[in-house]
Amino acid sequence: MAKKRILYISFYFPPLAAVASLRAVKMVKYLCRLDCELSVVSASPLLAKIKRDDSTLADIPPGTKVHRALFPDPAWCYKLLHGLKLSKLVWWLDKRLFFTGSHILWLPFAKKKIDKVMKGANKPQIAIVSVGPPAALELALYLKNKHNIPYILDWRDEWINNPEWINNPQIPKATNREHLLEKSALRAASGAVYLTQMMKDNFTRRYPFLQDTPSRVIPNGFDEEDFAHLPKPAKSASTTLQIYYSGSFYDRRQPDALWQAVSKLLAEKKIEEQSLHFCIRGHNKPAFVMGNYAELMPLVSIKPHQAYRANLLQSSQADVLLLYIPGGENTDSVLTAKVFEYLRLSKPVLAVVPPQGAAAQLLKEAGIGFIAPDAEVEKIKAQLLILLKKHREGSLAEIQTNQAVLARYSRENQARQLRGLIDEIIQ
Repeated sequence: MAKKRILYISFYFPPLAAVASLRAVKMVKYLCRLDCELSVVSASPLLAKIKRDDSTLADIPPGTKVHRALFPDPAWCYKLLHGLKLSKLVWWLDKRLFFTGSHILWLPFAKKKIDKVMKGANKPQIAIVSVGPPAALELALYLKNKHNIPYILDWRDEWINNPEWINNPQIPKATNREHLLEKSALRAASGAVYLTQMMKDNFTRRYPFLQDTPSRVIPNGFDEEDFAHLPKPAKSASTTLQIYYSGSFYDRRQPDALWQAVSKLLAEKKIEEQSLHFCIRGHNKPAFVMGNYAELMPLVSIKPHQAYRANLLQSSQADVLLLYIPGGENTDSVLTAKVFEYLRLSKPVLAVVPPQGAAAQLLKEAGIGFIAPDAEVEKIKAQLLILLKKHREGSLAEIQTNQAVLARYSRENQARQLRGLIDEIIQ
């Protein structure tokens, strides 16, 4: 393969602590190993009100030029406005004034970094633009219009058809301006990457011209090097089933259905309080997580976010991992990054998710999913009882990921797919 010079644009990149940062840095890491030369434009952590995870900096390949553009994050101001009970003003600023969200404030600084990269003697031949935030679509068009460089849109989430938004009545429908930006960026793209086949189908239904655009379906995945040194979990002597969840509960993602199932099992005396324990780790407010079931707090530990590799270690010590995706329009297409960590950890997963969705299908195929939709409390109860029975019998360890399924989702293999798309676009 001939060496390719690539500009990778991703708002999220280490040391910013986000799932999107991991996807970006892993792609950069393995593209470099596939004889590519990478330059990165990302957001500077200097003014961003976003947690840092310096441990992920080790993944950035030596020699990779990372250009960090300033982001004057209005979240610092939002915090003050929320304190003054002006939450409606915050909503108006973020959803109306800033058009594509507050990340629009990053664009002037990012454009300057792009101009700097494109002035180099060996300027990039192609760009990969990670979306979202949707403001990145404006950078894609800027690349095309000013620098005439082909670009690939890497869709981590849908924008106009985002299930988190279209199922939230408090968020207004997309404007004509937003529709036009998405359509224009897609029409000008030389290639597209979709997280799931469902996502690709959604896009091509709305924009039939995409059928002629080179593309790949590349989900999130796992990096074997992150797991290689995890100690083998010791066989637990505890009679308490330890269920672990890493991530944030927010908006519609609120697990009252799970707590209702636990509450009913206790009331029916099918379990005792010491039968199970949940550990929830991430950016969470206990009152929101517990919702209407604060009385269950003795069964739940709510802990702060921790660094990626430390979190993997704690996940590896749990008996069962929890996945929570609420139902609703287009939620079948949701396939969160943690699913692939769960596959590699090779543990049973209590999946309160749409039963016909991409996440449920993958977990069933892998052989580790115990599936129940969030709208059916009785099915959640049934899956909890099955897991508790297997824990008492000592047979949980027998539930392991199908290795043929696992192999499809390594970050290295995914980078090869992306390199193939790049070669298809620029010979």
